[in-house]
Formats: sequence, structure tokens, C-alpha cells
Amino acid sequence: MEVRIGRAAGDERARSAELVLGLAAGLAPPPPGRLRLGHEADGRPVVRGAAVHVSVSHGRGVLAAAASTDFPVGVDVEAVRRIPVRNLARRWLRAAEAEWIERREPDERIVAFLWLWTQKEALGKARGLGLAGGAGLSRAVWLPESWPPSGRDLMGERGVAWLGPVPGDARLAVAAGFADGVVFAAAAQGANAVGAIVRTGPADLDGAHGRGGQRGQVADTA
Repeated sequence: MEVRIGRAAGDERARSAELVLGLAAGLAPPPPGRLRLGHEADGRPVVRGAAVHVSVSHGRGVLAAAASTDFPVGVDVEAVRRIPVRNLARRWLRAAEAEWIERREPDERIVAFLWLWTQKEALGKARGLGLAGGAGLSRAVWLPESWPPSGRDLMGERGVAWLGPVPGDARLAVAAGFADGVVFAAAAQGANAVGAIVRTGPADLDGAHGRGGQRGQVADTA
């Protein structure tokens, strides 16, 4: 799986579409013609013209894209900002997760909350369900004993990480990371998702159209 994370001013939706089309073109060189980004009936993004699974996320000036030729993927990104962590955790997260956040140092809690939240979002996208009206937030994820966590870190050495297991579902896998005011997670669903390699890097928005100058089209229709 390839993941790219970055910041963008202006039209985040258009820039994230360019980014994911560039990733798709790099993983599965398309036939002559333009790639098109559309959506399935369930809202999952799909690249027309390349045999590759993709996911995108953007908001508040940050964006991320993920692509894989092996299995459905999900990605989520959040800008670190002031939020009512205690209230949100108690309302939306599992009791054990809210308690885990409460045990963090006060200046760690926002990032810790977003670290959990992005994983749940990414897992929902990999399943093609999103958060499904809040139900996806009840899915358990790994709670490390120490902070910052070690292992499954998308900011791993040389931008290489691996997807770790998700409690209760052997076909789901996820990893997360944070750096420079951004928290992000990537997930996959499939028989071989656990242990899959993830290569992360900064979003190259100037060269987002992939190899050979391949440029894509953005389309909202499935």
C-alpha cells in the first residue's frame, strides 16, 4: 500500500483527487487515455481505468490518499486542533478507549483521541461503510500501554510501516501516525492485510499526476 499525506491550500477536494489518481497511475500504469475518479454506490472512491483500490481524506487544510493493488484500503487524516476531547471520547468511543485517553498527559490527549478516531475512520472506509452512523466508532482498536506508541507507526523508519491486527476481525488491519500537527491512519481489508507493508511519504502535489505525465479526470458519478 502507498500512502501520501500533506497540506494544501484552496480546493482540497480537487487536490486530493489529483493525488490519488497519481498514486493509482504509479501502481497500475493505465492504458492510453485518462484515468477518472468516481464513486461506487456506497460512496467509496473508485479509479476508472486502473485495477487499483483507493481511498482519500481531506479537511482543514490537510489531505491524504492511499492506493493498493492487493486489497480494499481506507485512509483518514486530521489536523491537530483544540477539541473537547473528554466529551467526544465519552460520547463516541468505547469506555476502555475513553479511559485510556484520560490516562494520557493533558497535552497528549488531543493527539491520542485523533489517533484512535482516524483508525476507526480508515477501517470503516476499507470496509466500504464509513462510520455507518456512528456504529463504526464502537469497533475496538489496539490500545498501546505507553505513549507515544511503538510499532504500527506510519512514521516508521524510512517511511515504511506494517499494518497490525484489529481485535475481533482477522481480515482487518490498521496503522496510524502523527507528525507536524497532522494525525493519520491507513487500513486494509483482506486475507493478507495483517502484516502488509505500507510506504508513506509527503504528498507531491506538483507531480501528483503520476508517471509519464498521466493526468486524470475528476468525476462524481459511479
